[in-house]
Amino acid sequence: MPNQSDLASGCARTALFWGPGIALIVFTAHLGVLGRTVGWTAGLLWLAALCLWNAARCHRVHCMFTGPFFLLMAVATLLVGFSGVSFGSATWQILGDTITIGGVALWLLPELFMGRYWQSRKPAH
Repeated sequence: MPNQSDLASGCARTALFWGPGIALIVFTAHLGVLGRTVGWTAGLLWLAALCLWNAARCHRVHCMFTGPFFLLMAVATLLVGFSGVSFGSATWQILGDTITIGGVALWLLPELFMGRYWQSRKPAH
């Protein structure tokens, strides 16, 4: 049963809230370094903020993992874009693959093993 305070409780709500961040990443993927850096960083910060907010609102398990992950990826994007951190000619491809695969894995796997919502353990009587 979905939690009413869960911003990701259905496809439409998920698309409404997370769609703009994902769109920023997708639509700036083919821009130059500056456009990609700004777009990806903004998109990842959007995703991270919503995940962390949703984790605080309803204790959605995957948001507790994806929020920090997207925040870390935003920092990585800044480092690649502005500091010249490089993994060779495929740096942006590696970063994009890491964001995509990591985001999907952290979205699906934690809830597969831990359930949809973080349950606080109640002491036995």
